Amino acid sequence: MTLQGSLRALLADELRAAGVSQAEVARTLGITAKHMSQMLTGKAPLSLAWADEIAAACGRELLVASRPSSGESR
Repeated sequence: MTLQGSLRALLADELRAAGVSQAEVARTLGITAKHMSQMLTGKAPLSLAWADEIAAACGRELLVASRPSSGESR
């Protein structure tokens, strides 16, 4: 699974866990339910900014981190 795919799956899980529908979150964010669905299925781009907004609507905080690859030294 790609990073984008993992992010989409994570957000779908967060929606379920929060007990909110895609349509509810779409209304909160001022987008159509269709666009929300397309972002979560990969038919429309999902930026980190939108992912953060979706996570926040579920009462979650999106954190992105970076670390050296295994074996890499600085």
